[in-house]
Amino acid sequence: MLNKILEISEENRYVSLYRGFIEIKHKSEVVGRVPIDDICVLILSAQSVTFSKNIINALAERNCITVLCGKNYIPQSIVMPVANHYLYTKNIKNQIDSSLPFKKKIWQQLVIKKIQNQAFVLKSYGKEYRDLENIANTVKSGDSDNREAYAAKIYWKRLFGKDFVRDKNGDGINAQLNYGYAIMRAAMIRALCAGGLQTALGVNHNNNLNQFCLADDFFEIYRPIVDFAVYELWQNNETQMLPETKRKLVNVSKATVITEKGNTPAVQSMHYLCNSYIQAMESKKPELALPMWTGEFE
Repeated sequence: MLNKILEISEENRYVSLYRGFIEIKHKSEVVGRVPIDDICVLILSAQSVTFSKNIINALAERNCITVLCGKNYIPQSIVMPVANHYLYTKNIKNQIDSSLPFKKKIWQQLVIKKIQNQAFVLKSYGKEYRDLENIANTVKSGDSDNREAYAAKIYWKRLFGKDFVRDKNGDGINAQLNYGYAIMRAAMIRALCAGGLQTALGVNHNNNLNQFCLADDFFEIYRPIVDFAVYELWQNNETQMLPETKRKLVNVSKATVITEKGNTPAVQSMHYLCNSYIQAMESKKPELALPMWTGEFE
């Protein structure tokens, strides 16, 4: 499986199954076919797309998820497979039984890596970054001092300017960030489902209305990769959500990270991260094998 992310962004498309392929049509013309076994996430960002139930079922059988976006490109619905992993029940029991100190240690590692990656983004673009590295070194178990928020306050102003305000419903740069995050979050959800983990049982996020708390926990370390790509678009005056812009943001999932397996696309590293978490729960040792981002894209 190639872990491709397929987005349907053009209007008036019909999406169906055809001999092991996802086929996209415009009126009676076939405009594209993609092997269904190569896909990990299907994103429907266009508003006038017609698709069959068969295609959703076929994707679910392959542990793939389907994301339906609203007019602002923010996901409004995520279709995910019912648990079919042979260790699902065992994993969920381990998730429930995980102690609070265990989860706090896991969250500490994730926050440290996120801030380190933010520092890497600043360093890559010639901005001051050493204070963020120092902040990362002071993160305590459970991030009890909220170093994550403190680092973010410095990071956003330094990256996009003092007037920038992070807005989950904003346009321009914010819309690009939201779209990139949605792609990476969807890939993280898929990795968790494929690993037989319950996405609602997070280590830090615990919103009763959020069924993807664990995805939001693990996804944090990948956010700076999206920030890196959006900053480059911004530097090139590409601040609007155009089809070419979205194609570039989809490619964020192919960013190269270093894992115990060697150089790995970010989307594949998510599966290794999930396996590391499962092993940590089994051994009751709160140690994650976190990927190291190189700043390169495939």
